[in-house]
Amino acid sequence: MNEWMNRVEAGIRKQSFAQLLGFQVEDAEEGRVVISCRKRPDLLQQTGLLHGGVTGALCEAAAGYAALTVLPEGQSVIGVEYKINLLRAITEEKAVAVAKVLKQGRQLVVVEVEAFNEGSDKIAAKMIFTGVPTQE
Repeated sequence: MNEWMNRVEAGIRKQSFAQLLGFQVEDAEEGRVVISCRKRPDLLQQTGLLHGGVTGALCEAAAGYAALTVLPEGQSVIGVEYKINLLRAITEEKAVAVAKVLKQGRQLVVVEVEAFNEGSDKIAAKMIFTGVPTQE
């Protein structure tokens, strides 16, 4: 397991909300993180689809950890803004969010996230996330 996977997994373990939703780190490298979430009955909306709030939280987590991979040791990131488009429903058993850092600056980190149904290349959600580097 690489240093980025260790760092991201440690962060996920510290977040009670990520634990509650069942987030799993699939891959992590500098500037890119993949996190997944399995569908469960308690995460669905009234028509049986994964709730959009869960998809948003999954994308935000992937974005924050992707940003973390480009920051120096001892720094973290706080999200200050994101915009998400929910383009299609999560209908498979697992949602997968792929986050890539677009720009790392001294004051802001901008990350693009795409979420998919597991096994599909069709984008289910698209997020642009902005975070501010902070000291841990």
